[in-house]
Amino acid sequence: EINRGNISKIFGELITLIEEDKRLGAKNELRATLPYSKPATFGVPANVRIIGTMNTADRSVEALDTALRRRFSFEEFSSKPELLNNAMVSGVNLTQLLTVINARIEMLVDRDHHIGHSYFMNLEGGDQEAKLRTVFKNNVVPLLQEYFFGDPVKVGMVLGPAFVQELNGKDNKVSFAKGFTGSEDIEPRPRYVFSDPTDRVQVPIQAFIDICDGK
Repeated sequence: EINRGNISKIFGELITLIEEDKRLGAKNELRATLPYSKPATFGVPANVRIIGTMNTADRSVEALDTALRRRFSFEEFSSKPELLNNAMVSGVNLTQLLTVINARIEMLVDRDHHIGHSYFMNLEGGDQEAKLRTVFKNNVVPLLQEYFFGDPVKVGMVLGPAFVQELNGKDNKVSFAKGFTGSEDIEPRPRYVFSDPTDRVQVPIQAFIDICDGK
């Protein structure tokens, strides 16, 4: 990922030589003297293509040097739910599932945090529902927890009440330390617990279908 590297060490003198008009055989051809192979010189051939990737979700792309920006063209590779071809898993439309989740994420954070379609590309064969649940447990829920800094309410807004449940009754009772219970400026907040998506009792398949239906 180009935005995570030390650009001066990666490119060095190449930062100028990679420009199209500075390539070998171009109008403004330039060569650099190699520091360890003097007097040998080095130039970049016209048919060399440099391709790098970058992660825009963490915003580190904003720190990219202007000199680097003008030497590259940028092409966005966003999540493409349509590539899932409306595949069905136990009544769950994967295209619709991802579309709804990403629309909710975009409203709560931004479009750079969309969840990629690749998580759902390899569910064919065997117990597809089990694979879908594993994707939610190992990928989708942890990502949402990171995006929302562990805020269970926002995770629940994206996935629904089956995935994030508010504790009530005896499960929500907490005994505070003696001597401080009189500090009544503090209003206790509700407590939540994340369900295990692989548990078919805690999270029935209808919970996934509800996401598709926008519920």
